[in-house]
Amino acid sequence: MKNADTTELSDEIAYVRSLAEEGRNAPLVGGVLYIVWGGLIAVAALIQFAQSAGFLNLGGGLRWAPWIAAFAFGWALSFWFGRRAYNKPGSRTIGNRTAMAAWQAVGLFMSGFFIAVAIVHERFTALGVPPYFLFSLMFPVSFGLYGVAFFASATAARLDWLRWFAIAAWGFSFLSMFLLDSAYQMLAAAVGVAVCALVPGIILMRREPSDIV
Repeated sequence: MKNADTTELSDEIAYVRSLAEEGRNAPLVGGVLYIVWGGLIAVAALIQFAQSAGFLNLGGGLRWAPWIAAFAFGWALSFWFGRRAYNKPGSRTIGNRTAMAAWQAVGLFMSGFFIAVAIVHERFTALGVPPYFLFSLMFPVSFGLYGVAFFASATAARLDWLRWFAIAAWGFSFLSMFLLDSAYQMLAAAVGVAVCALVPGIILMRREPSDIV
């Protein structure tokens, strides 16, 4: 009888251990959000490049419409798809919670940064800073934060391959700094967002669990 009880207890411990191990190795479930934001920001950056390079003229009133639309649709779709992602199996693991918190923080900061720059962008003209020049800081800062979020997500979710995207994001951050006064910064930004958001988003979505297990 004692041997049977010991065997049953050992089986239960092994079962609990296997559940814990599965939880530690649960895939990230927010791939669709990478694609949403990556697609919207890349399109907005391409439109901005087309305007800056003289290929497109939206007029003064619509100059910033692509960015406003990108942020508005990005947050709306984030709330919509975020709820669905939160209900997927494994979404409450430490890896997923850390990744979600890190990227939400990045989104909140960059939205606030955009609004702040829109308010103060003409306040430094007396110091020789051209109007709208401060907007060119958006991508050096955002790609830097992308790298931090990727690194945190890679560590928490034990996905070492995400660190390569962190390095890529920092590379695009430095490149954007060198292109501060160039129209090609927006082209580099569009490519960088595609590499650092769309690509990992597609990879993560392919690895996500189904809604029903």
